[in-house]
Amino acid sequence: MMFTRRRLLALSGQAACVLPLLEATRVLAAGATDTPIVRTPSGSVRGTKLATSTRFLGVPFAKPPVGPLRFKAPQDVEPWPGVRDALAYASSPLQKPLGPKTLFPDALQYSEDALYLNIWAPSATGPHPVYVFIHGGGNIGGTSAMPIYDGEHFAANGIVFVSITYRVGVFGFLDVSKLLGDAYKGSGNNGLLDQIKALQWIKHNIAAFGGDPRNVTVGGQSAGAKNVIALMVAPQAKGLFHKAISESGGGHTFANQQTAHELADSVLKTLGATDPQALLSSTGDALLAAQYSVVGQYPRKFPFRSVIDNVVLDSAPFDAVVKGRGADIPLLLGYCSDEMAFYGPSKNGDGAITAQDIGNMPLDQMQQLYTHYPQLYPGLDNERLRYKAVTAESYFIPTIRLAQARAKTGARSYLYNFNLAPDSGKFKDLVVHGSELPLTFDNLNDSTAPFIGPMGPTAQGLSKVMHQAWLTFIRHGKNVHAGGLDWPAYSLKERSTMVFDKEVRISHDLQAAECELWSKWTPVA
Repeated sequence: MMFTRRRLLALSGQAACVLPLLEATRVLAAGATDTPIVRTPSGSVRGTKLATSTRFLGVPFAKPPVGPLRFKAPQDVEPWPGVRDALAYASSPLQKPLGPKTLFPDALQYSEDALYLNIWAPSATGPHPVYVFIHGGGNIGGTSAMPIYDGEHFAANGIVFVSITYRVGVFGFLDVSKLLGDAYKGSGNNGLLDQIKALQWIKHNIAAFGGDPRNVTVGGQSAGAKNVIALMVAPQAKGLFHKAISESGGGHTFANQQTAHELADSVLKTLGATDPQALLSSTGDALLAAQYSVVGQYPRKFPFRSVIDNVVLDSAPFDAVVKGRGADIPLLLGYCSDEMAFYGPSKNGDGAITAQDIGNMPLDQMQQLYTHYPQLYPGLDNERLRYKAVTAESYFIPTIRLAQARAKTGARSYLYNFNLAPDSGKFKDLVVHGSELPLTFDNLNDSTAPFIGPMGPTAQGLSKVMHQAWLTFIRHGKNVHAGGLDWPAYSLKERSTMVFDKEVRISHDLQAAECELWSKWTPVA
């Protein structure tokens, strides 16, 4: 091969991009002990050597949002001197305690100081694709320390896995700008801004862990999945990731400015104050108590949601998708068949739907739609019918509409339905919210997995299939396979859905009659 001056310059440019990544992986290899040390632009961290990866827990990506920074946008983390231990999870976002109980066997610590991330880095030399996971929790709770979110199996397969935390509830999704002034514009989306700050940190630091900042996938489940869609259309997040995964999400759950300000007024009133400065001077526990009081009385589900504030978001996420925003980002998205069964039966056990069961439409409209469900699903009892209807309102229909809207813009999307139910336990024969997580993470052997999803040989086999499909998408964003089948991108002609069940199959126009029933529904802020 002849090396012209132009060819040499091109090669030197490629080397300039790759050498920092190679150098970073050499640093990791050089510290391959039980507590290896990695040097990053933010500072050095000491992790834990595992069988097939190295784990770093509780790495800060922003200044602690406490004191004068409460309700403010996240600030860049200050580089730290020496070597910082990254051996244990940092505090989870301030919320009602999650454990110890089935899904959280260990007691957790909680704090307003919770902007940290966790990294599982492959032992092999990079650069590797990066998968960033955003936990759920209705934007009022959740934690990256949930055992199911352990990223070792991603790292064992050549993916740098990162889980992040963000402010939730009043600390992350309360728009206090009307009460406290222009310095707090965007405060209703501080949780999203935290996620953006984490992605910025990852862009500048992940090479030190063998990650490729040019190949980043952002994924999430539940509220995390809805936040992923918001990030796809948020101008400040553009270019920070290249593929996206939405497990049980959608783009319909948002708040307009008026609704957001009313929520802030309610929190202040519940706090027992008239002076807005009380929002800054009150203890975190006092704000938390006011938050949960408001949630308990709120006339719909999910009061803390992303806000159309013309600072972080200039339109509803779904409307931005309709206009083609985020069309350059391949998306894997889907839902579970009986999502809302996770939250249990109706209050009176009669299958009735209340306003607090739904988050995207008026109750009277929902009740009118609900009258058609006995014909859609003959033979189901009242509670099973209710589960189907509220699952459609919160997850199924928003997911389908996203796939359809993106198909109209030419965007590439891969749609799935998870339909493998456990054959015993609390959720016997129900495919509930989050039940796919142990399988997509290939973590069925975790002690918490049996609580929410299927177990046994069939589930183990399906776990390998789903985890491999997720790996392929994270690496390439295309040419995805599952169970020996090519997974076609969703189109308005074929309407292909990959169904993960006892047998993996492709369905065309899945649940068509239910989609038709919902065809005239319009979400409201």
